[in-house]
Amino acid sequence: MLWTLLLFIFVQTKDVASGKKAKLLNVFNIVKFPNDGCTSSSSTYGVCYTASECTSLGGTSSGSCASGFGVCCTFSGGCGDSTTLNNTYFKSTTSDSSPCTFTVCRSSSDICQIRLGFDTFAISQPTTATQSTTPPNGRTQCTNAQFTANSDGPTPPTICGTNTGYHMILEAKDDCNTLSFTWTSSSTRSWDIHVMQIDCTASWKPPSSCMQYFTGTTGYIYSYNYQGGYHLANQDYTNCIRPEQGYCSIGYAATSTTSFQMSLVTPTAAPAAIAAVGDSCTLDYIIIAGGGASAGATTNFDRFCGSLLLNAAGTTTTLNTVYTNKMPFQVGVYTDGTEVDATDGTEWSKGFCIYYKQTEC
Repeated sequence: MLWTLLLFIFVQTKDVASGKKAKLLNVFNIVKFPNDGCTSSSSTYGVCYTASECTSLGGTSSGSCASGFGVCCTFSGGCGDSTTLNNTYFKSTTSDSSPCTFTVCRSSSDICQIRLGFDTFAISQPTTATQSTTPPNGRTQCTNAQFTANSDGPTPPTICGTNTGYHMILEAKDDCNTLSFTWTSSSTRSWDIHVMQIDCTASWKPPSSCMQYFTGTTGYIYSYNYQGGYHLANQDYTNCIRPEQGYCSIGYAATSTTSFQMSLVTPTAAPAAIAAVGDSCTLDYIIIAGGGASAGATTNFDRFCGSLLLNAAGTTTTLNTVYTNKMPFQVGVYTDGTEVDATDGTEWSKGFCIYYKQTEC
């Protein structure tokens, strides 16, 4: 959308020969600027509008844009609200009640995706109590509070706990996407979610079916609620990394000997750290297609689990890297609906923090 601003300039002319002043002439310039995203004076995101249009849309002017002809207009909403505007913030308040929903409708037919940036996300942690039950109880389930969203693509996972700094990408629905928080406990709830709408033709648009999308030759990938200390049950989604120009393979490594814990039941109270790969990973695991000790290695695996991320099964505590040259670069995440409790063994369930680094061709 372009906003047109008419600048009227009154010019008084003079008849040089007669020395008389001629009529006033109305000359105007047309200034057009796109309603692009902008960064406000408070470092949040907004949209560039004229001051009057920002007011009519219910936004707040915060800084200038378009060389001073526009204002960076910021928008926010809460429980029960809806938006058709890009760069809107869905925020919590102390008076919120469950359920709390927020509706996001496309600003135009050219919108394909909705990116949720969790500037703040802190709700109840998943269940951590153990129980003497058979089959194993549902530890790491989001029982006290949940966040859900719908999508025109794969169903987004239900999440809870602490996810500040993470993000989630939804495929835009023709009849709007719904974001929803529900809870049963009175513990602290706080969220501030940046809702960005992505054009179908945007050069930086993530591939379809990517729940999280990362760019750059290096970076970090976290499981949801890694900050809270427990991965979440019933997760099934894909993290995507954009292959940078001139880079043909990628390596993944845990950031420490305790930063990767994805299942593997061991029948002791204090099990030794152990890595598993391939068919040994059946409960909770990550998926790295063709992962091995080198890119294109003859011996490779797709599933990795246990309490260490290694490129082969083992108990060594010396960290190594899982390499692959299979494109697109992706890390899939799968967790089942139950966690083994202390009476049956110990199931590693912290989640993961993985560092990735792309390698030049």
